[in-house]
Amino acid sequence: MPVQSTALPYRFDGDRCEVLLVTSRRRGKWILPKGKIEKGETAADRAAAEAYEEAGVIGIASATPLLAAELIDSSRPKVHPLAVEQELETWPEMYMRQRAWFTLTEAREILRDELLRRALTAFAAELPGLRRAQENGDA
Repeated sequence: MPVQSTALPYRFDGDRCEVLLVTSRRRGKWILPKGKIEKGETAADRAAAEAYEEAGVIGIASATPLLAAELIDSSRPKVHPLAVEQELETWPEMYMRQRAWFTLTEAREILRDELLRRALTAFAAELPGLRRAQENGDA
């Protein structure tokens, strides 16, 4: 099990997909919400909890992480897409971080971590299936 789990909060705005990034507390750089997995919880549970705490969104995190095959033996955080169902006006870390929605292209340009950029590319490949699931009420 990975030490940390990362959430990739997303929503559809018309025909385009947007992802939610937050700023880090120390340096203020744009990142995805992530945190240490607690004993007894799954990586997807932690991703959803971090999305709430750091970004103020509630949603359903995919149990299957992006890039799972290449991260099997890695201690790097696994990235779980999170379909945002609700964006809150107040949340636990609202005074410590900024949050903003970006297109996938914008997010790739802003994120500095190569793993996260690769995860965005993998996520983009899954979008048609995610869009169909949402339209059918499965997401």
